[in-house]
Amino acid sequence: MPQRNPDALLRKLRSESATERLEAARFFAAHATVAEEQALREAAARETVTWIKSALRRAVARVSPTAQPAGSLASVDTDELPKGFAAQIFAEALETTTAQLLHEVEPILGSLRLSAEGEVVNFAQSNTKQNLDRLDEFLSALGRLRRAASAPRIDEFALDEAVGRCIDELVRPEGLRLLRAGPTPCVVDGDSSLVSLSISNGLRNAVEATVAANAPLEDVPITVSWGATDIDYWLSIVDQGVGFKGVIQKAFDIGSTTKEGHLGMGLAIVQQSMESLGGRVTLVPNERGVRFELRWPKKAG
Repeated sequence: MPQRNPDALLRKLRSESATERLEAARFFAAHATVAEEQALREAAARETVTWIKSALRRAVARVSPTAQPAGSLASVDTDELPKGFAAQIFAEALETTTAQLLHEVEPILGSLRLSAEGEVVNFAQSNTKQNLDRLDEFLSALGRLRRAASAPRIDEFALDEAVGRCIDELVRPEGLRLLRAGPTPCVVDGDSSLVSLSISNGLRNAVEATVAANAPLEDVPITVSWGATDIDYWLSIVDQGVGFKGVIQKAFDIGSTTKEGHLGMGLAIVQQSMESLGGRVTLVPNERGVRFELRWPKKAG
């Protein structure tokens, strides 16, 4: 079970923030105990947001066999379901499934690595190590996907500073310039870790595409722009690389990649991060290269 404070989460069920209530409801849907049953029933009775109420009913059903099944929508008019309901349910399922998978597999992989280090001759240069490293990379990607699917933690942060940190942490070849264009400071609301996760993925893709174009790096800078409209915040990354090959919509599928040796998780993580914020990610092919754009609403959550 995650190391979370049930009492603090019960208090969040009374929060005015739907984001905090959803975070708590998701936790109890997977980890409720009999001690919390009455509080969860009361929270479900007063909850007005359909998908939060649904999660609370699942929490009650978890500890009370006589409770009405929470997940049944047979008596619900689907026209009354709020926009984004399916995405919320998908996010809950994704978060729960990846959490369980990581919980079960990570200890096994750790034990396997320890055994291999002692039993495989010349382990450091072996195919066994390469394959274990690949599994580690995959589990790390699953962890990022789980974080992307979790209830966002909305707060104010400086988008321009987040961009700067992502650029500073980016591994890129010497000579490749990254140009910045946006207001400073640019204070936004959202989940800074989800936004930063998305920016970092977009930057890595832009660098890889630029290098693959085999053009003089000083002639093909990457431009990162950001700003706000009256309804949302946005960030774009424009490269002059090899462009996108294939069907753009399929690029967001988990495991989809056109790059040899890649896991195909990056854009799926970005898409889930943005959906958790009520936003979206788009890829727009240009005559040369691609424009990667993030948008999420003001006062998200």
